[in-house]
Amino acid sequence: MEKGLVKPKPKTKLKDVAKATGFSENTVSLALRGSPRLPESTRDLILRAAEELNYFPNHIARSLANNATRTIGLVLTDIMNPTLTLAARTIERELTKAGYGMMFAASDTSVESEKRALLRFQSYQVDGILVYPAHHRKFDHIVAVAEAGTPVLLLAELRGSGLDTVAIDDMAGAYKVACHLLGLGHRRIAMLDGGFMSGNDDKRRGIRQAIRQAGLPANTLIVHNAKGTSATQGYRMMPAVMADPNKPTALVASTDALATGALRWCGENGISVPGQMAIAGYDNTEVSEFSVLPLTTVNYAADEISRIGVARILHRLENKEARLPAETQLIEPELIVRATT
Repeated sequence: MEKGLVKPKPKTKLKDVAKATGFSENTVSLALRGSPRLPESTRDLILRAAEELNYFPNHIARSLANNATRTIGLVLTDIMNPTLTLAARTIERELTKAGYGMMFAASDTSVESEKRALLRFQSYQVDGILVYPAHHRKFDHIVAVAEAGTPVLLLAELRGSGLDTVAIDDMAGAYKVACHLLGLGHRRIAMLDGGFMSGNDDKRRGIRQAIRQAGLPANTLIVHNAKGTSATQGYRMMPAVMADPNKPTALVASTDALATGALRWCGENGISVPGQMAIAGYDNTEVSEFSVLPLTTVNYAADEISRIGVARILHRLENKEARLPAETQLIEPELIVRATT
């Protein structure tokens, strides 16, 4: 060995903890897993000894023995989306409480990236996968993962997928926004829709349903492809929105970010809100509440969806032999009325 180099200490093994405590390796293993079969005093003694000896369990070996990694994969569409960031944080906390770890990937709304993420999760033999799908009409590859034996739970509704789903009812949320605006007397409503890129038309369908029920013509709604979901895109789209000779008096954006960009444009161009233009967003992000002009929006219950989703997939893992049927649970969102309408 070269002079000055310190030889690394050998890793502490299970048998070393057993020797130090006087218990068998089996008892030590039970204590490290938090088994209720042991007295609390025995567990505490063994855990203290393991900490002092700097013992780290070999999860890879345990996974091979148990055919389970106690790891769940999570695929998000956009890590910059604050709603999805909140969901990821809640999912990780819920999994940690249940003794599971989380592997994470972002598809950036690309189906090809989503496919690569799912393949990577499968190669690491995760026990299950939670997915915010990149596209609402291209999902055969997600179904294939579930059919290959890895439990999959969707966090957005994919009609016809036949997969376990826990999601916000976006059609119901958009319907509530439209009813609110129609009730205020608006008869020309523009929509900045970021759903085109993901094949998601739920919010459009919800608004159109409200318009039909009000007995109004289809052209009450003017839909604009926002070509994104950011505040920048919302700002950039407003000249096109206002170029219509029959200018809208209300605007619905499919995200709070789009609405915030639209609100900024109105402020810079002398359009009073809500006097000349009512604006509503979607998601109820923090910025919507604390904007200079608080934004009317639909609450996306990220915490609730995440908790239910984790509970559902863990329940499926604990009951593998029961072959539980897939279920879809849609959570009805709340409309939050603020100053912009």
